Amino acid sequence: MTERMLHRAGEYAVYQGNVYLVFGDSSSSVVSLALEEPDDPIPAGLDPDPSAPHRVFWADPSQLDDWYRTRWTFRWRDQPFEAIGSGEGRITGWYAGRERWLIEDHLERMEASAWTGTFPLAEVTDLTEHREDLMAAWKDEHHR
Repeated sequence: MTERMLHRAGEYAVYQGNVYLVFGDSSSSVVSLALEEPDDPIPAGLDPDPSAPHRVFWADPSQLDDWYRTRWTFRWRDQPFEAIGSGEGRITGWYAGRERWLIEDHLERMEASAWTGTFPLAEVTDLTEHREDLMAAWKDEHHR
């Protein structure tokens, strides 16, 4: 079994204690939960999406334990990054600073003005999750 990728941006829901990627447009009254890894548990009691019956399942937001949007930031050698993801003791991120020349030898150019770097997690500081509580917003909107 491979290690699950952590510290990445996305929208997630918790159903029966398991975390699932939220797939597609979640602004409707149904949240689509997607299986990401081969060993992700199939969410019991939810209807499968007919277009992806073994990978995506529909849930009413009231059935969820939690629902949120997240992104992660970190610093490496005091330079800021937006995390793409981490696994196997390393983290990759988009460079978000203005002093690229300080660490340019450790970055890979992805586009004209977009650079990424991969670093040992042990060298990273200020690893911070920025989470938006979608469940609370849904409850407020639906008076629950």
